[in-house]
This record gives sequence, structure tokens and C-alpha cells, in this order.
Amino acid sequence: MRRISIALAVLLFCSSIPVQGEENNIQIRGGGSVMMEMSTAVWCDICADHEEWIPQIIESNGERMIRVNLHSAINDPLGNEASNYRKGWLGETDADSTPSYHFDGVQESTPSSNMGELQRSLLDAEGDRIHHEVLDVSISFSSSTLFVQASILDPILINSTSMTLMLLEKRATISPDDATNGKLYSDSVLKNIISVNSDESIMFPSDWASATFESNNGIIANFSFDWPNDLDSNSTEIVLIHEKSISNGERTTLSALSWSTDISLQEPSYSLWAPLMIIGLFIATIVYSSRLGINEQ
Repeated sequence: MRRISIALAVLLFCSSIPVQGEENNIQIRGGGSVMMEMSTAVWCDICADHEEWIPQIIESNGERMIRVNLHSAINDPLGNEASNYRKGWLGETDADSTPSYHFDGVQESTPSSNMGELQRSLLDAEGDRIHHEVLDVSISFSSSTLFVQASILDPILINSTSMTLMLLEKRATISPDDATNGKLYSDSVLKNIISVNSDESIMFPSDWASATFESNNGIIANFSFDWPNDLDSNSTEIVLIHEKSISNGERTTLSALSWSTDISLQEPSYSLWAPLMIIGLFIATIVYSSRLGINEQ
């Protein structure tokens, strides 16, 4: 009986040591979201007016739409290399007027001026996307390194296509001195981008990530990167897009999805089920031994 008590005490001590659960691995499936990329600037008064109703349409449409804000490089602290590259890829320059909206790579002929017009552009993009692919994404991480694998078993198109990964700051603050339009924040601001295909990978800022692209009957793209120092992992959105490699005035998005890193970058989980079960077995053994001793008496 004394030996059992000692064993139980040791077990109770050991059970206070966390037991690490399975390695963090998040699985996501999607692809049907429409990309809405908005060229904007902290000095754009019309952009500030639009910001009064854009969040409503984003929220009401849920996963149907992925918003990306592309800030100007002219007198805008939120402008950066990633936005410059993406705007150039879409066929825009900082000399063009703001705001402007691209849906799945196609710019509106006349920028929307209210919720109804923007909703109409979303419906047009969905109508043009007759089919969308199923995009399966696996996310895992070790320390500060994130690994993302995107696979498409039955792609609509393989040749001349790329897999693009974006990091968005969910809400970037703007100082009153810089926010000449009076808007002190901007949502879904593009910070980092990497695009990879069978021939090359392009990224801004430079060397922030690595990627591979494999294509046979399907497509598998692998991304890995250390978390950028200027981004809070709890307030970042990651976007994955399978798209045509060249924007030439046609719809470019073949599939797209996004997720928040406040879900995928949680601390490793710990499980106490195993030690609790062992404790239960030892308690049952003690009770059984006690009853057995009484019966023998």
C-alpha cells in the first residue's frame, strides 16, 4: 500500500509538467472568394468618404470578398514596395486617380461611389467566374517560422499561372499629421507579397520569404518565412491566390482564400488527458487494494 502511495505522489508531481499536444497544423479549404483591390492614399478625401461604407459591404458579404488596400507611394506612410509592385501588376501607377477598384484583376470603368455600385461589381466578378477551383491550404509553424502549402487537385489552368501569397495588416494606424483626409486608420493594408510560378518567384520586400511551385496534373506551392518584425501576428491576414501570371485586362483570379493569423498562430496546445487517465487508474488501484485488504481480514 505504501509503495502505491509513493507512486501516486510521484505521478501527481509529474502531472504538473505540461504535456505538449500535436504540432500546430491548420487545414483550410476554399477558393471562391473574389479579390477586391483598392488603390487608396492617406491624402485622398474621396477615399475617406468611401471608408464610411466599405466596411459594411465587406462585413455583409463575408467570405465572398477579400479586400486589399494598396497605398500610394506619394506622401503616404503606408505606401511600400509590395503595393507598388501589385499596382504595377494591375496596370496602375501613382499618377492614376484614387480611389480605384479592381475585382479579380479587372478595374472598374467608373469607380463605385456607393455600396450598391460596389456590390454590383462583386456580382459581375462572381458571374464571370463561371467555375472556381478548390484550394486546399495547410499551415504549420515552428517557433517564428510559418510554413504554408497550397494545393489544387483540379486546376482550371496551369500554364502561365502563379500562386501569390500576401500579408495584410488588418488595421494600420495613421498619425494625425499624415492623415490629411482625416482618416486615422486603414484596413487590410498590403505589407508583403510573394508570387511564384514554374519559372520564377517575385517578392517584396526582397528576400522575406521562399517559395516553390510544382505542377503536373495539379498544383502544389510551398511557402515559408520568418514572421516580419513590423507585423503583429495577432492582427494580420494572409491571402492566397491562384491567378494568371499576367494581368491584361481580363479576370485573373482563378481561386482565392484568406485567414487570420490570430487563429493559426496560437500557442502550442497542451493536453492533460494522459496524466489524468493515469491518475484515475492509480486511484482505482488504491481503492481495489484497500477493499481487497478488508476482505482478507
